[in-house]
Amino acid sequence: MDRSAAKVMPTDEIIFHDGLGDRVLVRDTHGRPLHETLVLRAELTSVPSFEFTLNQRLTQLDKFEHSAFVPVRQLIRLPGPVPSVSLVSDYVPGMRLADALATYEQTGKALSTGTALFFVREILDAVSVLHRQSAEVAHGALAPERILIADGKIRVTDYALGSAIEQLRYSPERYWKDLRVTLPPSAGGLRFDRRVDVAQVGMIAVALLASRPLRDGEHIGGLGDVLAGLTQFTNNEHRSLALPLRGWLMKALHMDLRRTFVTAVEAEHALEEAMAESGVRPTPSEADITFMTPRRAGPAIVTKQQAPVTVTVPVAPRAPVKQTMAPQPKATHTLYNGTIAQPSKVSRGGGRMKGLVSLGVLGVFMAAAFTAAQYIPAPAKLFSMTGTLVVETKPDGVEVLVDGQKQGVTPLTLKLKAGRHEVELRGSGTPRVFNVFITKGDRVSQYIEFPSRLRK
Repeated sequence: MDRSAAKVMPTDEIIFHDGLGDRVLVRDTHGRPLHETLVLRAELTSVPSFEFTLNQRLTQLDKFEHSAFVPVRQLIRLPGPVPSVSLVSDYVPGMRLADALATYEQTGKALSTGTALFFVREILDAVSVLHRQSAEVAHGALAPERILIADGKIRVTDYALGSAIEQLRYSPERYWKDLRVTLPPSAGGLRFDRRVDVAQVGMIAVALLASRPLRDGEHIGGLGDVLAGLTQFTNNEHRSLALPLRGWLMKALHMDLRRTFVTAVEAEHALEEAMAESGVRPTPSEADITFMTPRRAGPAIVTKQQAPVTVTVPVAPRAPVKQTMAPQPKATHTLYNGTIAQPSKVSRGGGRMKGLVSLGVLGVFMAAAFTAAQYIPAPAKLFSMTGTLVVETKPDGVEVLVDGQKQGVTPLTLKLKAGRHEVELRGSGTPRVFNVFITKGDRVSQYIEFPSRLRK
């Protein structure tokens, strides 16, 4: 986390709120976003084992970073009459999937089935990466509220909270109503494990196919009417959702007692087969991606400067708060409580003079830059239009084709032009085909585990 966070503006900009708490955008003195802070609800952190378990999970995932996840940096405790606990994450501009679904419902638009299944597959792929970190690691709180859409790709947030939420010991109905956390039926005690993640992805799939958020009463045990009303929306036409896709939903939601998905990899393979049988390609619609273009973060909400509260934040990044800590150098944030007020106006004379000075400085800078550009070649990476694609499979040695051209066998790392590419994997059995979106300078990883019956 940028240490200049110690010089925070007296602003309080809530950018999202759900059952877990408030996400607050923290800016520097120039108004530039520094990071996003999740201020957890007091009802959650009042459970003694919640913070302890959260610290353990943060330590376990200390070195975990992946392009499909928004990194969590540290846990901080804010002193005061009622102490609060916050999670500090990177700030990624984008639109929460929950907001996008609410907008679809308000406007009466329908999300295309290809876009919906594209996002479902991307979420499953991301979750499988998280599961590979450790046998006991699971997200545990997957929901549209914790999925960010940025540049047409998904970014998973709040991935360290599952084990802490498990300590609340709520009923499945309360977990859903209060936190939008799905729990499938279980013969034993509730466990926030991999099968829970798969069921939660199944609920996200239901919401995407329905093009709206799910209601309080529409938990796993109350989805009958929702599932019956699901349709496929392709080429501006609605038709009944194909039986293979309905079957996949039943298994993902653990509503088919004959078979359930235990891992994200298993669910992803089955989804590929269901889409192939249904004739649906997981290709995002340009109209959907445009519709989900993130709104720019608006001006900060400036509050009257009264009753300042000093917030103590450890300087060192990625250091979870321990139950007992030795004294260490600290930086302070000053937050302000009060009613919303209009930003103060700058005097016309002073503003005009500053504008003239800025214009003069800009002119000098441009002249110097133009002169320097004639003699100093710009770094080649500034003009790079490529990104990196990493393809891994189990087993290795699977042939890879990109846009119909053979590229080699897995494991394989490729440089590709920015944009959409079709990747085909030819191993034993049916070839696997999927689309990837490459962003300039970005790194995209794909891992496919072929079912044992397809292995040589």
